[in-house]
Amino acid sequence: MDFLHDLTSPEGHSFDSMNKWIFSILLWPFVLSLSAQEDERTVGLMLNNAGAYDAYTLFSPSSNSTTYLINNCGELVHSWTSDHRPGNAVYLEPDGSLWRAGRLENRKINAGGGGGIIQKLDWDSNVLWSFTYNNDTVRAHHDFQVLPNGNVLILAWELRDFEESLANGRNPEILPDEELWPDQLIEIRPEGTEGGTIVWQWNAWDHMIQDFDADKLNYGVVADHPEKIDINYIRPDRPIADWHHANSVHYNPELDQIMLSVLHFDEIWIIDHNTTTEEASGPKGDLVYRWGNPKAYKKGTASDQQLFGQHNAQWITQGTENIGEIIIFNNGKFRPELEYSSAVKIKQDFANGTYQKKADGTFAPETYSWEYSADPLDSFYSRFISGAQQLPNDNILITDGAFGRFFEINPAKETVWEYVNPITVFGVAEQGINILNPAGEGTNTVFRSTKYPTNYQAFVGKDLAPKGIIEIDLTNTNPCSVILASNEMTRLKVYPNPSSDFVKLVGYQGSYTIRDVQGRNVRSGSVNETRDMIDIHNLNKGVYFLQVKDGTTIKLLKVN
Repeated sequence: MDFLHDLTSPEGHSFDSMNKWIFSILLWPFVLSLSAQEDERTVGLMLNNAGAYDAYTLFSPSSNSTTYLINNCGELVHSWTSDHRPGNAVYLEPDGSLWRAGRLENRKINAGGGGGIIQKLDWDSNVLWSFTYNNDTVRAHHDFQVLPNGNVLILAWELRDFEESLANGRNPEILPDEELWPDQLIEIRPEGTEGGTIVWQWNAWDHMIQDFDADKLNYGVVADHPEKIDINYIRPDRPIADWHHANSVHYNPELDQIMLSVLHFDEIWIIDHNTTTEEASGPKGDLVYRWGNPKAYKKGTASDQQLFGQHNAQWITQGTENIGEIIIFNNGKFRPELEYSSAVKIKQDFANGTYQKKADGTFAPETYSWEYSADPLDSFYSRFISGAQQLPNDNILITDGAFGRFFEINPAKETVWEYVNPITVFGVAEQGINILNPAGEGTNTVFRSTKYPTNYQAFVGKDLAPKGIIEIDLTNTNPCSVILASNEMTRLKVYPNPSSDFVKLVGYQGSYTIRDVQGRNVRSGSVNETRDMIDIHNLNKGVYFLQVKDGTTIKLLKVN
């Protein structure tokens, strides 16, 4: 059972779900024999329209130790190897170094998202620095951040035993594991090639409150202290040691604050980093903001809950609008009306150094300022992992992590780019093979994907020539040309087609691009009412794809 958890789950599954995975593994050869769909794309590039952000996408599949960088055509341009499966976040820094959380074994503190080691790799996968935080009392997990000063902020669990938990006011009836693993943050100053010094630390354990036992520590009125963490708050399904299960950490250098996504509280928390470690253990280290579930501090009901098992909470730092807002992947697990996922943004009021509250004492805002979901709602549901990234061109990259799918939407919420990770728990997938298990779950999970612009400093002087696709495709076709061909729409009219010299666009004015079957741009320009003919007489005989600015594409046949 531990092997299966290690193999398939970056963030943990229920026992029932684990049984489904076992069933999947037993039946997988049978599934493969039935699932080949030669005329259907199931992995790799699924969509690449003209509106996609010009970038490379970084991702680290949950099932192996390689990190991949692909272009918008779904072609591999670089990869890094490691001795460790992800544990879980990975980042590419401007100096070209890859920072990666790795997974180490830990039989004492063992839960989904477990890591244990942070490594810095150079472009050739050489380990430049590593830091291990993994023993019977602490374990790094999920996420970390490289700070502007070069220090590393690490999210971790710390173990508190049965007696200490009771002494601090935990109700013994919700202590079945006889211990708790509250979250902590440590800031490491790297030293040498291994190790470093903890220069700052924050422990959630220092900021508890409880109204269970007046004779125990931390006693008070929970609803009067939203800056404190109720030691007895639990999800109905989560009376377990992994009590908080924070899954992302994000640093804001302008505010010198840190944001956590706390899954088992269905909240985001913000704390002040502008403290000493001693100050962080006292009132200055209390929560300065929390949002998503007022029930967690006894200031609301189920109807007030806004976040449901969320991930990847972060301040928006790029784009033409929404700078300073917060973007969150709202997984939707246990959403009462219907379980579905969405990406959301919120505008939080920050004035005079404090976050504003509403009249009822809960933190503003009332609800999201923006939300993306699918139609129908439950056609997009990633119950764990996943993320959302605001891009500089105002598009948003969304990671449907449970199904290893990355898709980019434009401001009109139209999908302009889509890719499905072909690395499964059973190896590299062949194009056309169904990669879901018999329970309908993805075998190709990815914690998070990130887009970096093609002019990002890390890429200067690097070899980024396409090295082929990752998936197995015996046709060896360029995915961009396949996708362009599959996106043909009849509302765009071109004639004559075939042609030997000129073609005319009917009912369209604006820019166009012509690509060959390798996806290369061979002609571009624009047409209007008086100039609607496109000269193709210099093109070689063959098949081409003409694409207009909204992504609509038509196949051209050049003859003679």
